[in-house]
Amino acid sequence: MDAPRPKLAVCWIWGSPFVWTRSVESMLQLRHPAGVEVSFFRGTGWGPAKRHLDACQKAMTWGADFLLILGADQVYEPDLLERLWQRVMEGYEVVSALVPSRGYFRDDMQPFQKMAWRLKSRGTQAIAWSRDAVVPIDPRDGDMQRIDFIGSGCLLFRREHLDTLAQPWFFETIDHQTQVRTACMDTKFVWRLKQEADSDVWVDTTIPIRHLHAFEIDETFSERFADYAQPGVGPSDICQCPVKAEA
Repeated sequence: MDAPRPKLAVCWIWGSPFVWTRSVESMLQLRHPAGVEVSFFRGTGWGPAKRHLDACQKAMTWGADFLLILGADQVYEPDLLERLWQRVMEGYEVVSALVPSRGYFRDDMQPFQKMAWRLKSRGTQAIAWSRDAVVPIDPRDGDMQRIDFIGSGCLLFRREHLDTLAQPWFFETIDHQTQVRTACMDTKFVWRLKQEADSDVWVDTTIPIRHLHAFEIDETFSERFADYAQPGVGPSDICQCPVKAEA
């Protein structure tokens, strides 16, 4: 009798019924790893933590052996699942990929830089949630790098990891006085995978992911993207340069 196929749940996180077309198109093109059963679960709810919880709970009910969280505002290459699964086969416990930030995130990073961090000092003391305590990952330092923090734009882990963590797996941090939400819901989850589930978290710096964003165009764009006027430069759906007829 054949052994049951491992079950991979792709948890795509989105609150609105209207989803980025390019993100959906790229997910529809994702190839499934050989010998793996794949199913998709949309996470819904009032906020990011609730949407993550909803998708993961649906995946666990389905019987997922592995859970992959993907943002529904990103664009993926068709081989994404195959590449992540290959890392699992190589023995990596938790695997992530770098996602470019939307804009300018912090003063020691470049605009639209890919985001992941490690602690400057890997001690056993409780984490200090400050910018001074962490350093951004540099993709030039290697294809697979051990990390301490990353967002959940592309994050693959095992069912056993959730079984180990105290619930709720994800939660919001909100200042009761100002009602300002701290953007640490997913990075704290990654830290808990290390601290509570005793797992190493890795980032594959070779996996390309594009982050979608709508922003205002002003008079500076003509100069900032002047090279787009050249045929073959820039996205083809934006830069529709005329093709010269052959003589």
